[in-house]
Amino acid sequence: MLKFYTFCLLLFCCTFAFSQGSLKGKLVDSVGKQSLKDASITVLDPRDSTLEVFGLAKDDGSFEIKNITFGTYLVHISFQGYEPTYRTVSFTKTVPDALLGNVYLVAQSHDLGNVTVMQSPVRLLHDTLEFNAGSFKTKPNAVAEDLFKKLPGMDVDKNGVIKAGGETVQRILVDGKRFFGDDPKMASKNLPPDIIDKIQVFDDLSDQSKFTGFDDGNRVKTINITTKKDKRKGYFGKGVAGAGTDETYDENFNLHRINGNQQLSLLGQGNDINKQNFTVQDVLGGGGGARGGRGGGGGGSSTGSGITTTWAAGLNYRDTWWKDADVSGSYFYNSQHTATDIQSHTQNIISPDSSTFYDQAQNSIRNNKNHRINLNLEQKLDSNNSIVFRTNLSTQTTTPFSNSTTTVTDDKGNFINNSTNTNFSTNTGYSLTGTNFQFRHRFNKKYRTASIDFNFSASKNDGDGFLNAINHFFTPVASIDTINQHYINPSNAFSFSPTFSYTEPLGNNQILELNYNYTLSKNNSTNNTYELNNATHGYTTFDSLFSNSYNFSTFSNRATLNYRIQRTKFNFSVGSGIQFTDQTSVNTTKNITVIHDYTNLTPTANFQFNFTKTKNLRINYTGRTGQPSISQLQPLTTTSDSINFQVGNPNLKPQFTHSLRFLYQSFDPITQHILLVTINASAITNDIQNSVIQNPNGGKTTTYVNLDGTYSLAGYFNYGFPLRNPKSNLNFTTNVNYSQAQTLINHASDFTRNTSLQEVVKWTTNLKNNFDMNFSATTTYNIIRNTLQPTQNSDYYTEGITAEATYYTNGGFILATDFDYTYSGNHAPGYNTSVPLLNPSVAYQFLKNKAGELRLSVFDLLNQNVSVTRTVSGNTITDQRTNVLTRYAMLTFTYNLRQFAGRQQRMPSPLRGMFRGGGQRPAGGNGGNNGGGRTRF
Repeated sequence: MLKFYTFCLLLFCCTFAFSQGSLKGKLVDSVGKQSLKDASITVLDPRDSTLEVFGLAKDDGSFEIKNITFGTYLVHISFQGYEPTYRTVSFTKTVPDALLGNVYLVAQSHDLGNVTVMQSPVRLLHDTLEFNAGSFKTKPNAVAEDLFKKLPGMDVDKNGVIKAGGETVQRILVDGKRFFGDDPKMASKNLPPDIIDKIQVFDDLSDQSKFTGFDDGNRVKTINITTKKDKRKGYFGKGVAGAGTDETYDENFNLHRINGNQQLSLLGQGNDINKQNFTVQDVLGGGGGARGGRGGGGGGSSTGSGITTTWAAGLNYRDTWWKDADVSGSYFYNSQHTATDIQSHTQNIISPDSSTFYDQAQNSIRNNKNHRINLNLEQKLDSNNSIVFRTNLSTQTTTPFSNSTTTVTDDKGNFINNSTNTNFSTNTGYSLTGTNFQFRHRFNKKYRTASIDFNFSASKNDGDGFLNAINHFFTPVASIDTINQHYINPSNAFSFSPTFSYTEPLGNNQILELNYNYTLSKNNSTNNTYELNNATHGYTTFDSLFSNSYNFSTFSNRATLNYRIQRTKFNFSVGSGIQFTDQTSVNTTKNITVIHDYTNLTPTANFQFNFTKTKNLRINYTGRTGQPSISQLQPLTTTSDSINFQVGNPNLKPQFTHSLRFLYQSFDPITQHILLVTINASAITNDIQNSVIQNPNGGKTTTYVNLDGTYSLAGYFNYGFPLRNPKSNLNFTTNVNYSQAQTLINHASDFTRNTSLQEVVKWTTNLKNNFDMNFSATTTYNIIRNTLQPTQNSDYYTEGITAEATYYTNGGFILATDFDYTYSGNHAPGYNTSVPLLNPSVAYQFLKNKAGELRLSVFDLLNQNVSVTRTVSGNTITDQRTNVLTRYAMLTFTYNLRQFAGRQQRMPSPLRGMFRGGGQRPAGGNGGNNGGGRTRF
């Protein structure tokens, strides 16, 4: 494979090395002799006006643009306040250089009316990386995530998770406003590329940080999609209806109405092929109260992809109700039925010369119904006062059911124990998160501000379930343990946290910030377990070992002082807070009370240096304290399966995490080369880790201790540049990750060191018409080292190749295929895989403007799809195989709706009534917010 990469790279290099010319000239002001530094010289393909290469004039107006592929081009020269100038030039082997000589620019004397301005595909604006969407071509009927795949430094995995600069994107804004709350998939999987003007990638700050100018460390990797101005009044959307073999189906639609500031979106989908145009949110925390991982010593049970049937619908609304009042909100409902079959093999290292092995088979069915509501209000009361209100409410009902069989053996294959269990539960609950009310005031003196911020959250869960388990022990003596239980586990929690902040200017570009925070939180959890009483045939016998209820409360006070200075080239801020925390935990089942008082520091430092307009470096440091959990502090023994036991440690200290982050961005506007570097490092003192004692019957007793030696280092390096023949983009990405953590196994120290090396080569075409292709190859090598048992050190690797190719004609025919090849090597026997996944399709577009499409597609044509994963955690290594979708064929009909201002096409009458909104508003509005609503100091 390395030879293949090398051959491809050499082929590209050779192609361009022997077929390139240069363009030279000098720009002259025809009247005032003004310096024309940084005037734009754009070389365009005359067939479609797409960008070939871009350059800027020097101080004296001269310019030289190299590496131009031979051919005939249109040269566009522009400078603010001057008439644009065009030249047609040719580059050949015999005449590789074009000399324009002096080019005289004439000052504009009148309004030019509608002028087309050519823009660079990529721009670096302070800490924001901006892409011009029109410079990256996509296939017919694409969605926003198809466009993201084309952009340097961005990646979208098979599950729709978006990464930018190696970090997961958590929020997508549309014209600076939230779209369906903070769910990035709502925008990436439903918005079409043809309405997108710009894509901006940045680390969004909290509302308080944007107001005061101080970075509080609460950053969210964010994408802001700005829409085209001519697409801000009208309707657009898509409807899909599909039926396939093996009773498969795929139905979905999205409809959007935009009228200036007013936006209304309606989404819906139903399918049984694992498609989710949204991010799954679980407010009940995974099992939702179900007791999982029972039997067999907890041998590595976990959830997998399975087969999911989804029905979902949602509504998103945004408008300006009155002057300076921006209101947005959404409602979303989803119902999912997931059937999962898992086989896993886990090695558990317990001493320098021995391990235990867990083999488990599990099948489960989980039904999940979820409602999500979010609301945002931003009101500017006057020139100095404003308020912000945000809230998110989720309700959920789950009914998980599972069966599992687990067998535990030693190094020689001797049986230690085996277990079978059945678990069923019903859980309902709600979660109110992100509820925030903020009042902000600006004084007449610049940078003097005051604000008060109220945060509130609450949650409630009512759950109960039944567990039946049979555990067979073969050592030290043969025995059988039977469990037949009914458990009831309601819980509720709330927190309230007001913050007062004041900023004062100290001088030119210097600010001091003072803030005070008070936090109150309470958490009440009941877990009552009843054994079956054979005499009464009812669950009436209270089991104190399995039951564990508590009331937990926390009170904290924090005062923080921050200082910031900003210059043209750099800005720097530093600060620290001191926090006093009181915790009280009362176990109402065992009548045990644990009280702790903590004093913590919260240091922060941020530095940004702008080398040039297109190169910058950011360094962020935070220090944060992590408190022990309730279960870790309670000095009592608990169990969930009578095989594995947990013992709390009331003497645990808080852990302290140092986090350091480096971000370097560099973009050359002339060559269009981009370099992105992200380095994250962390070290934890007094890390709260497990101390595990292996029991003779194959179970474990786990307590919690403070250990040092936990740290991690992650490096992301991306280098990308455009290719001109064929028009495409080539990206090289390197990921390097190293981590170390310490645990205690039978009182012996065990350091686990994991190293991951990954190289990704991605090539995406950028052709105007008829052909689109994305290609990527990923090689990952993992090195696992364990100090307790070096003989069990392991190296394993995976190889992945992905190719997406689409050919389409002007007559409406489309041929497309997706091909994924995955190889996983050096796993446990039976868990090594080589999977070629081929998904071809053929389609025909018809109706006016090709609005209709009929498509026949086949998923997994070769019928080879499987799912195998490896997980390394502490002293365990788990290989897992999960059921997945296999071959099916599907016929789908798609209708695309596009109706914007000036077009004659009308929306169907039933939808006109549903999407009819308030009065007419001027187009544009908040859509012009290119900074995603961020306030800069």
